[in-house]
Amino acid sequence: MTAQDIHFETEIREYTPLDANYPERLRCIDKPPKTLYARGALPPDNEPAVAIIGARDGSDYGQEVARNFGCQLARNGVNIISGMAYGIDSAAQWGAIEGGGKTYAVFGCGLNICYPPSNFRLYEEILAHNGAVLSEQPLNTKPLGSYFATRNRIIAGLSDAVIVIEAKEHSGTSITVGDALQQGKQIFALPGRITDRLSFGCNRLIREGADILTSVEDVLEYLHLSKQKEQICITRNPQNLSKMQKKVYQALQEDALHQDYLLERTALSVPDLIMSLTELEILGYCESPKTGYYRRRSRLL
Repeated sequence: MTAQDIHFETEIREYTPLDANYPERLRCIDKPPKTLYARGALPPDNEPAVAIIGARDGSDYGQEVARNFGCQLARNGVNIISGMAYGIDSAAQWGAIEGGGKTYAVFGCGLNICYPPSNFRLYEEILAHNGAVLSEQPLNTKPLGSYFATRNRIIAGLSDAVIVIEAKEHSGTSITVGDALQQGKQIFALPGRITDRLSFGCNRLIREGADILTSVEDVLEYLHLSKQKEQICITRNPQNLSKMQKKVYQALQEDALHQDYLLERTALSVPDLIMSLTELEILGYCESPKTGYYRRRSRLL
């Protein structure tokens, strides 16, 4: 082991779900990483984050859109999550750096292996701009297809929404989308010509209910972000709520939680929980972005 290797290893941090600094977003997903390795600072739980993913062989148009969205979202205070793969992923993360924001790459290998190797400069720039590289695989773990498939749940888990820019009908992107849907995350897809194979996946997602991506404003509006880069939760006097409503409201977060998780946190019966959630929705304290998922309601300035 060289002196450089020793220096590198001192920069790696290990986090487990028992650690206070373990990302809250990951605590709520199915099979959270037992150990999360990080080089750089973890993405803050209180900052909005969006995953931008897509084809490795993305077209020039797709990469331009990804780069532009990464840049514009970063300028509005949104952290960009992706996998540092060829094509769309890399373009989005370069865009985030150009926009002066932070971006986080989730690896399917050990953090001392830059994959693909040609993205070594991007790896260094992510760290230089206060982002991080993350993995659930120990150092020296080689990049294998199965690891990239399982890491996709982490990309989705760290994000408030997922943007898909160009995808074949059957691709690794669909795995991330599946994980995101299971976690109750919002999906945005860039529409394309029906004759373009790289648009097959996005067009199918839109047909199945994904939001059509037409501008950065579509995403900012979903995130309840103002032009001043602020995200504000509605705060009202808790004295106005009943004891049961308070219990449910205190269990809610800015990220959508499944009702089964809320049942566990509140120890209420199913009828009582559903009744309280309905009442909180009517009163404007919470909202349901997807069937079975609830979060604290936010508002635009």
